[in-house]
Amino acid sequence: MQLDEGLLAISSLTRALGGTAQLSDVGALVWVLLRQIVPSDTLALFLPDETHDHMVVRYAAGAHAHALRGVTRPTTTSVAGWAAVNRKPVLNAEPVLDLGFRAESAPALRSSVIVPLMEGDAVVAVLALYSKELLAFTDDHVRVLELLGPRLAAALIDAVIADEESVFAKDGVLRLVKRLTRPA
Repeated sequence: MQLDEGLLAISSLTRALGGTAQLSDVGALVWVLLRQIVPSDTLALFLPDETHDHMVVRYAAGAHAHALRGVTRPTTTSVAGWAAVNRKPVLNAEPVLDLGFRAESAPALRSSVIVPLMEGDAVVAVLALYSKELLAFTDDHVRVLELLGPRLAAALIDAVIADEESVFAKDGVLRLVKRLTRPA
């Protein structure tokens, strides 16, 4: 782990423990920790945009991260969208189906593991890990990600709400389309 990633993780963890973590904090922690368990070159967190029936990359890390943030794909034509609609993981799909030409830039991304992150019956986000290696991911990787999924989903809900409350505080406009309610 590089020093910069370690410092980012510590800073993000501090905010998370203080209850002020935003999506960038949770994303940074997920990236630093998951790549130790599931070796990968890139991470993307897709969040559903139900208004436009799209999946949007709201956080990205690793190779091509700068080009991936904000990538939008119709739910019906993307692997992340398929995973969200069917609530099932996808193993070793072609990254180009979600990322377009960005996946082909050096280093080319050649495989993916994509897992919907759910809270109850609701898809909170879709976690996608990409690798330069062909067929890089295994069924064991899927099982680990599915086990972590509910905890990641809960952390993402809080982070998205914190992001939107931050926007509300700055702009005076609350952009949260739909909040998930959790039982007390």
